[in-house]
Amino acid sequence: KDGGEGGSFADEVDAVFQTLIADMIEYMRSNEGRAAKGHAVYDGFTRLAVQMHSFIPKAGYSKPGEGGLSRMQQYLRDLIATFESVRAVRDTKTPVGLSLFCYSLIHISPILLAPYWNHFCGKQLGGQELPPMFGCVSGYFVGIFYVLIVHTLYRVQSELEDPFDGDGMDDIKWECWNAQLDQMGNFGEDGPSKREMAAKKSYQHS
Repeated sequence: KDGGEGGSFADEVDAVFQTLIADMIEYMRSNEGRAAKGHAVYDGFTRLAVQMHSFIPKAGYSKPGEGGLSRMQQYLRDLIATFESVRAVRDTKTPVGLSLFCYSLIHISPILLAPYWNHFCGKQLGGQELPPMFGCVSGYFVGIFYVLIVHTLYRVQSELEDPFDGDGMDDIKWECWNAQLDQMGNFGEDGPSKREMAAKKSYQHS
């Protein structure tokens, strides 16, 4: 981005790329209207490919593979392939049968196992008649402990199914990801000078 036509083209490509990244994040984090948002991502890939193709005559070449320009096509192909891999993870849900089984296990099994837990009370009291109001400590302990374990496993399953929404503690931190992406321009041959200038600007604004 040294100015002139090359700098203007770099700014245009950067705008298309930033829009593409924003559309990707929106697709990954959303649960509604995802078909249209997925189409927006592929529209962004198309716009990026058009921008890359228009750069060929500006660089003084007539074919995409000349002068190392094929590397740009390779980067675009890798970007699309990586998005497809992440999309496969995002769109793959837990089987319906497994979800129903876990739901039933959490809500029905405590009722079905209540007589078994009551058995612990009988052993604790030596076969005596149980108190009419509150029973005994062991029955409550076993019941609560069981429900906590099953509910925790169910929550783990739910969080692993969708780590992209950014709501859970272990989900993808999109803000950190964006911050790292914004810093990519501060690396390279002139990286030290760029980072020094960025540090000075940050110090002046603070």
